[in-house]
Amino acid sequence: MNGNELSKIYAENIKRIRLLKGMSQEQLADLSKITPPYISEIENQRKIGSFETISAIANALEVEPYELFLPQGTVISHNEKRTKDLMKRLRSNFSELVDTMEEFLKD
Repeated sequence: MNGNELSKIYAENIKRIRLLKGMSQEQLADLSKITPPYISEIENQRKIGSFETISAIANALEVEPYELFLPQGTVISHNEKRTKDLMKRLRSNFSELVDTMEEFLKD
């Protein structure tokens, strides 16, 4: 795979994941602390960004940075740390939901 192919995969993945999450370029830019025009340049394969930029975009999209460079359809094997982090987040969200339901039912 050459640099142009990798750049294309990167740009397409950012746009695809962003759209799957229902985010606009402006929302992604806000979450990743990058300007909307720069997000547009990345999605149009004119820019790639620094490691910090790649990391910021991945964090905003809630994926690992390397996932932005995987060809679409690649199956990702989740490691134990990532699975534990996901479970912790789910427990936290579930606890908040239960607390909200209890509060609602008290009235």
